[in-house]
Amino acid sequence: MSGRRVVVSGATFPRSARHALEAGGLTVETIPGDLDEAGVIEALRGAWGYVLGGSERMSAKAWEQLPGLEVACFMGTGFKTFMEIPDGPSPVRFTYTPHANAFAVAEFALAQTLDLVRSITRTVDGVAAGRWSERATPSLGSVRLGIAGLGHIGRELARMAHAAFGTEIVYWNRSRRPEFDALPYRAVGSLDELFAAADVVSLNFAYEPGGNDAVVGAEQLRALGPDGFLVNVSRRNCSIRSPCGRRSPSGGSPGPPSTATTSSPPRTLPTTPTVCSPSCPSASS
Repeated sequence: MSGRRVVVSGATFPRSARHALEAGGLTVETIPGDLDEAGVIEALRGAWGYVLGGSERMSAKAWEQLPGLEVACFMGTGFKTFMEIPDGPSPVRFTYTPHANAFAVAEFALAQTLDLVRSITRTVDGVAAGRWSERATPSLGSVRLGIAGLGHIGRELARMAHAAFGTEIVYWNRSRRPEFDALPYRAVGSLDELFAAADVVSLNFAYEPGGNDAVVGAEQLRALGPDGFLVNVSRRNCSIRSPCGRRSPSGGSPGPPSTATTSSPPRTLPTTPTVCSPSCPSASS
């Protein structure tokens, strides 16, 4: 294994993992996580392994240009957005790290929920602009949090909110899981019911290209109402809107729910208060 080089992109690769690879005789090299495909291919020439931890996209044809590459690993669960797997046989072995980032993403989702519901960013920005506000905001202890997708991230978010604030949790999951019956949360029968029942909805779906695009649309947002909040920690494709790109004007009802997202750059923008961040929840040390 001596002399084998592993190229890691982005800033999320744990130090402990790097040390383990180096202890095994591998040489670890890091590259920026925002290179285009041609830049990544150039960096991977002669490499034995590749860990995709950035935001770059690799097409199925890219692997044909890397005859020496043997292993490609995606840091996270939703690899389909970033790493296309060849349809036929390939000398490259592909893998990913399911659920490794669940705690970090749930923690970030809870932080965005707090920011949005308590108007933290808007209030701080207002003070910086000379506008003092003492407007009352809801407490997470008095709202009903709807979890759309009770996978590893959704369960961790529900646990955090319920344990820290006593938040009432309702959830909808695509498949019924008997082990969920023991949880102190209430299940609803459909996504529409979830949006109607909750004050805040956290969208935690694994993105399936062509399968759950725009699964949240105008009907669900109307059910949530102008005083509701939507936190999207799924890919932007799962929602009808993507609120990033520029700060939306403050001001409010009537209108669509306030939104927060950690997704990719925008397609359309809302006209209600918004909290935006890059797709960085897993970038924790």
